[in-house]
Amino acid sequence: MTVRLYLLLAIGTAVLATAMLGGLIAWTGRPELAERMSFVMERKTAASIARGQAVILPSGLNEWMLRWKLASRLTKAPEVAVLGSSHSLGVTASLLGAEHTMNFSISGSSLADHLVTTSILEARAIRPKRWVVFVNAWWFDLGADYGAWYHRVDDLLRMEANLSARGPALEPVFSTNESVLARGQKGNYALEPLLLTIDGMFLEYLSKAQSPRAGHDGLVITADGALAVSSDKVPLSLAAVAALTQRQFLERPDRHRYGTYGQVDENLWSYFERWVQACQQNGSEVWLVLSPYHPAIYPSIVQSTRNQLRTVEGRVRDFGRRTSTPVIGSYDPTRAQILAEWFYDGDHLREDGLRSLLAPFRSTGAAPLP
Repeated sequence: MTVRLYLLLAIGTAVLATAMLGGLIAWTGRPELAERMSFVMERKTAASIARGQAVILPSGLNEWMLRWKLASRLTKAPEVAVLGSSHSLGVTASLLGAEHTMNFSISGSSLADHLVTTSILEARAIRPKRWVVFVNAWWFDLGADYGAWYHRVDDLLRMEANLSARGPALEPVFSTNESVLARGQKGNYALEPLLLTIDGMFLEYLSKAQSPRAGHDGLVITADGALAVSSDKVPLSLAAVAALTQRQFLERPDRHRYGTYGQVDENLWSYFERWVQACQQNGSEVWLVLSPYHPAIYPSIVQSTRNQLRTVEGRVRDFGRRTSTPVIGSYDPTRAQILAEWFYDGDHLREDGLRSLLAPFRSTGAAPLP
């Protein structure tokens, strides 16, 4: 073989290999394939829950995608669907007095995250009879959105358009977000999608969702989507919880947790109102829940002139009166009649606290707090 022929063959092989690699990278960079291969354990975990099985919570799970995979896999509408943040993760069917409940709560969720969930369910004609929505004050702060929903941009934009069309057109909020523009540009010609796909293939065939066994101490997602919180089994003294509560508030007084930000965004509020009304169509009920803060810090939280807890609560209650939508609980623990011993930190209730908070929901004749 001549040197010239050898060089031609070497160049041709390199060009062919480069083309094949480029084609493979482009193929693995497709959004639908990237999502499938990037969220294997979320899909498997959601499938198990949808079949009525409790599952050990795998480490590193994307909580947003778990909920959206679950919404995509339900075969029938639950009697009650729960939407909220970490404040409502522990809400089970027994706490609601319902036979078939599905909890779609997401830790630190934004309003957009729940618009995605309901958009997925609506597109599949999965309509719960009753919705229980834990309203978080930070939902109305434009600066408190992590943008995790960009994985399901189409679902969010469909809901945004549907809600805007329900009355006078609303100002676009999500379709003008930079995360939307970044969706189709991220990594299409980089190695990251290829590596994720290869990793996803290994997970596809080598991993599976694990059901809890007797004596398991880790976190478990129950068959109704709730998180079994182990802290309910560990008694803490009132003093220890109060100390933890104060430490959390002093060391991390963030806007997301305590609702301290400049102003309620009117566009987000408008979308919230129309979203609740959209959930109420087809005969479904919506109950709005305000989860309280620990009495050791609530007075300090609302002292800030930038804190929005009282403002949001007032607007939620006004909306409830105008639309005959039940509102239960309060951010104020005194008004909600929630005791200090029912907290396990500054803003999360133990099972007994959630049971008391949700008592009006279980009692069909009970009136919500004024």
